[in-house]
Amino acid sequence: MDLSRRSFFAGALCAGGAALAGLAGCAPSSTEASADQGTLAGTGANQEAPTHNPISTEQADVVIVGSGTAGTVAACRAAELGLSVICLEKNSGLGGTSAVAEGFCGIGSKAQAAQNITVDPNAVVADTLAYHHYGCLGPVVRAFADNSGATIDWLEDHGTAWASIAALGDSYQVWHLPADESGMPTHVGDVLSVIQPAAEELGVQFRISTPFTGLRVEDGCVTGVYAEGSDGEILIESRAVILASGGYANNQGMFEKFTGRPYANVHVWGMEGRDGDGIAHAVAEAGADTHHPEAVMWHTGMLDGTSAFSDIPNYIVTMQPTMRVNEAGIRYFNEAATSDFTAVGNVLTTNAANFAIFDDAFIDHIETAGPWMPMPNLGAFAGQPYACREGLLTCEGLVQADSIEELARALGLDSATLAATVERFNGFCAAGADEDYGLPANMLLPVSTPPFYGARITPTLFTTVGGLRVNDRMQVMGTDGSPIEGLFAAGGDAAGLYGANYDVDVCSGSQQGWAATSGRLAAEAAAAQK
Repeated sequence: MDLSRRSFFAGALCAGGAALAGLAGCAPSSTEASADQGTLAGTGANQEAPTHNPISTEQADVVIVGSGTAGTVAACRAAELGLSVICLEKNSGLGGTSAVAEGFCGIGSKAQAAQNITVDPNAVVADTLAYHHYGCLGPVVRAFADNSGATIDWLEDHGTAWASIAALGDSYQVWHLPADESGMPTHVGDVLSVIQPAAEELGVQFRISTPFTGLRVEDGCVTGVYAEGSDGEILIESRAVILASGGYANNQGMFEKFTGRPYANVHVWGMEGRDGDGIAHAVAEAGADTHHPEAVMWHTGMLDGTSAFSDIPNYIVTMQPTMRVNEAGIRYFNEAATSDFTAVGNVLTTNAANFAIFDDAFIDHIETAGPWMPMPNLGAFAGQPYACREGLLTCEGLVQADSIEELARALGLDSATLAATVERFNGFCAAGADEDYGLPANMLLPVSTPPFYGARITPTLFTTVGGLRVNDRMQVMGTDGSPIEGLFAAGGDAAGLYGANYDVDVCSGSQQGWAATSGRLAAEAAAAQK
């Protein structure tokens, strides 16, 4: 059966739900909900669209869906501008996956100026466009480059201090890492824990365990939302709705439809509840357009027996340049590319299986000379000795052997092929030049000192970064190219900053920077609308 784009999103919305539990001045729009929105079909589900029977009606100037960085910043900023705000959170706590994020991209912040860090926003725009082969939206990229520094300043004005401003891989020095009280790097959750009470003091109502269940659309204009309260469904009438529900990383149907990859073959870091609610409702009910919905934020992978991307085994084995081989025991890329999460994610999901191979001397190198890729929240910095042996060798996903042939058998690889691969790689190390893929000479450490180690690497992602097409004011665009009145998006629900991939190699921390900046801009645009 052929499925329309609208009915697919409705079905995706239904699949995600099954996995978990009046505006003045609106003009009619050609972006109307189609007749097929009454049926939810498209991801194996064939159910009727929910019938809304709210038991009560409330009013707010702005309703925000989601309380991660985008939603929290939007809520606080909207309240600062004098708007009444209700922020809905489907989970039982605030912050979402943003709570475990590391830092924010900002261009032209006061903190950068204080450290004499100069980043040309025009160069960032040009490099971003080039990275994405012009698949991103130029006006959106421009808005981010011109406003992200002011967002960092806004966070600083709200009590955030910075441990450092870093660069990951070849990125610009734009990654603002928040500091705890001792000045050490901390997580974004600590930033949000200060902004949320500040927002509440301004009158924002944060409502946890209150999932968003739909948009009210009248004459092409979004005039409110439906949500499931503790006693039943409610309608909240509003002048504007800001969707910041975090993308669709937890929705198997949407993931497989957009990325073309089996969901069972990847692991998703972060909180549950990112089910594509904002994206699916906006498309199915308001006629919203999408932009590169397949774009995801890959990471470097995980080992069996680990539970967080920052676990030492994941950090050492997947983020450092351990030699990589595929299911055939053949090396396949430049291991220095681990700094570009998109490159790693693409290659990990292209191969049928992926393995890291290294020796005892590699561990000694990390402990004495330090890692190449830093992880500040682990206290690991490039070129500085880092004690990792104990945390690494206790991992149940790590295989140890006294010979390469024995290691191959334990990993299920052909022993002769792996031995030949290692011999070739060691030859490059001896010569100081990788003639296959160009791994830099300072990373060419031979695999020659027993015991030898190997691990299977499972592809991982943090979040999705494609979604609803927005303009430079964070208005959601309809399929006719015009803004949908009353509807805005931010963070993982809003797309335009990227093309088909996440560009960590241009601007580290760009997604958290985007979440904060798009949330702020959406609030300001909502306040400015008539």
